[in-house]
Amino acid sequence: MTTGLTCALLLSVLLPGQADTEDPAPSIAPAVDRAFLAESISVELRAPRTTVEAGSEVLVEFVAINRTTEPVTLFVPGAIPGKEKYPGMGLPLEHVYSGPNYRALDIESNGNSTLGERITQKPERPVPPITIAPFATVGLRYDISRHYPGLRQPGTYNLRWRPYAAAAESNTLTIRVVQQRRVTIDTDQGSFQLKLLADRAPKTVDNFVDLVNRKFYNGKTFHEIRKNLCIMGGCPIGDGTGKRPDGLTIDPEFNDTPFEFGTVAMSLAEPDERSASSQFFICLSRQPKWDGHYTAFAQVDGADSIATLRRIAETETDRDGRPTRPIRIKSITVSDAAGIAAVTP
Repeated sequence: MTTGLTCALLLSVLLPGQADTEDPAPSIAPAVDRAFLAESISVELRAPRTTVEAGSEVLVEFVAINRTTEPVTLFVPGAIPGKEKYPGMGLPLEHVYSGPNYRALDIESNGNSTLGERITQKPERPVPPITIAPFATVGLRYDISRHYPGLRQPGTYNLRWRPYAAAAESNTLTIRVVQQRRVTIDTDQGSFQLKLLADRAPKTVDNFVDLVNRKFYNGKTFHEIRKNLCIMGGCPIGDGTGKRPDGLTIDPEFNDTPFEFGTVAMSLAEPDERSASSQFFICLSRQPKWDGHYTAFAQVDGADSIATLRRIAETETDRDGRPTRPIRIKSITVSDAAGIAAVTP
């Protein structure tokens, strides 16, 4: 059965190749028994994130599953099978590139289905076979943009894996590569910038950008400031009770972004996790209890931005945290970004 992940490989039950090492290895691997493999193994493509920012790693997991009660030994078709036993757990990269003509992925984007055909990797040395124990799983996670640099560009890519001379065929995995974007929030206390985390919370980012494009936030206020905790804004009513006029809410996209100074997240009408709409808050100090409980979707970016946020955070408030003078959002704009470097406060 499938188990958890290490940092690089899928944990699995893996037996070494069972060829007799005293016998000479054949010149090439035996022919693929397509019918046997089709009945014995299944293969899958998975990804920890299906939306990534342009230029970032594109991590994909290649998984092979033995569906039978007997061990199954896998060879790379056309390669010389090494006599050495495979020394580790997981799926060797040479086995990933065991498709037709030593290909790994079929890639389709915008109707072009030939993007992966030119990328091949013929083994330069003998490749040990691997044996998968009954009902066990082996796999490999790696950054496919190292081999397919075209995936560093914005676009939607449909990936399919047909290993062992196409004796098995995976699901179609869709990866969305998006342009990194920055947001500028202009207030009557100065402006500051955010880096959007589209790879962590794509639907939340889309919701925020949609509201920005509608100029929804123009003229709204930061209606509450909690010293050393957070500032809150985006309410159409101005008291923390409003939401989008169309009533739309979005499901949570909790992620591993730590809540620290400058982390931006969606507000919720507790305890409803699906109540995120238009209101957001910006963290003013490390708050580990919020990690994984609110959807973080942006980060304040740059020294000048941090200075502006600190200035807003020092605004005088009443006992309920309401600013004694309005902090108005003049406008919010979104633009493409490249090479944005976060600055620690």
